[in-house]
Amino acid sequence: MSPDASTTGLDRDAGLVRRVGPFALTSAFLGILLGSGIFTIPAAMAAAVGSLAPVAYLACALAVGAVMLCFAEAASRVPTSGGVSGFVNAAFGPYWGFITGVLNWASAVLAAGAVGAAAADAIGTAVPAMAAGPVRAVAIIAWFFGLAALNIVGVGIAARFVAIATSIKLIPIAIFIAIGLWFVAPANLSLPIAAGSADLGRAAILGIFLFTGMESTLSVSGEVRDPARTIPRAILSALAGYAVMCIVVQLVAQGLLGNALSGSVAPLADAMGLISPALRLVLVAGTAVSMLGWTATEALASPRMLFALSRDGFLPGIVGRVHPRNHTPYVASLCHAAIAAGLAVSGSFTALVVLSTLLVILVYLIGCAAALRLRIANIAVAGPPVRIPALPLVVAIGCGAMIWVGLQSTRDEAIGIVIFLGAATVLYRLRR
Repeated sequence: MSPDASTTGLDRDAGLVRRVGPFALTSAFLGILLGSGIFTIPAAMAAAVGSLAPVAYLACALAVGAVMLCFAEAASRVPTSGGVSGFVNAAFGPYWGFITGVLNWASAVLAAGAVGAAAADAIGTAVPAMAAGPVRAVAIIAWFFGLAALNIVGVGIAARFVAIATSIKLIPIAIFIAIGLWFVAPANLSLPIAAGSADLGRAAILGIFLFTGMESTLSVSGEVRDPARTIPRAILSALAGYAVMCIVVQLVAQGLLGNALSGSVAPLADAMGLISPALRLVLVAGTAVSMLGWTATEALASPRMLFALSRDGFLPGIVGRVHPRNHTPYVASLCHAAIAAGLAVSGSFTALVVLSTLLVILVYLIGCAAALRLRIANIAVAGPPVRIPALPLVVAIGCGAMIWVGLQSTRDEAIGIVIFLGAATVLYRLRR
């Protein structure tokens, strides 16, 4: 079955050029995964579940992996800008496509604000003026709008910048693993926790956050070459590599710091500090570079969500304008930069991270259901799609895991999400 463009949302891609290849897309996925989390979350995971942290990583990777397998098939069937919202629209219609797009973008911009704020905090430990005040605010705003300008110049240039940033971000991680492995004390790998103190819910939220973000990069699907082959291969390659990296980093950090890991503010830097003060400085710098590189990757993907919502008629038409020379969604890029910068200047890292994770869980649930619907309806608009074996079972695993994690939210967080969904529904009705 080959629905027309109005059904699938492919008409929103008019004016875009398919220039993103396999290497650039895999780099974008890795870039969106390799952010601040891997430098900071090992301590929180150790505090939550002790030496079981690597197992928690594996469980979260498998849960998100099940979701991403569903997304790989769905995105290969409907490869369009807007990513998840595009194929949800094709499966369930414009309302669910709109809700998914709003949730996906809101989760992404919350995470961008959180990571931008954390990057400023990290730099502030070395440059006091960045810790607070007008210098910090100006620097954050300049960074986000600089990324917007880079994306306006061209998606190919932005994707290459992301690939370079991802490679640079890997350097401090490689140093940490290559050197740290030689100093691991096996006795430190066992981190006892008091009976009844393990917080599986918090570990789940932290782990899911660590592996989220790939769905936002799917928003460039309308600009990917040979999407049926490129998208699923890039997803699986990036996720598998990153999962192994997270587990190894956690084990090395545990092996170096032992019981001190759970109380560390900068666990990787502190672990390297036990070996050499110079190495600690390298990891502090690596943390800042990683965070800023993450925001660069996010700035490539998330504005395309606003662009898609505008092209679908749910946001003002000006947001969907394409630059006449560079063929990029320049207004959407500027709008996204303004909101992300505002959140980074005024928001709390922890609060933004929790809300981002809970919102993206809803995106995962809707997206998995859409993948199954597209398979049943045999919708494919860009050639033969990828067919994931035992897709109904994969959908059940992904949805079951996400529902359990979502139930770990607090009452206030749940109420806030319901209010957000209600406001989005009102906006949809008004625009319709």
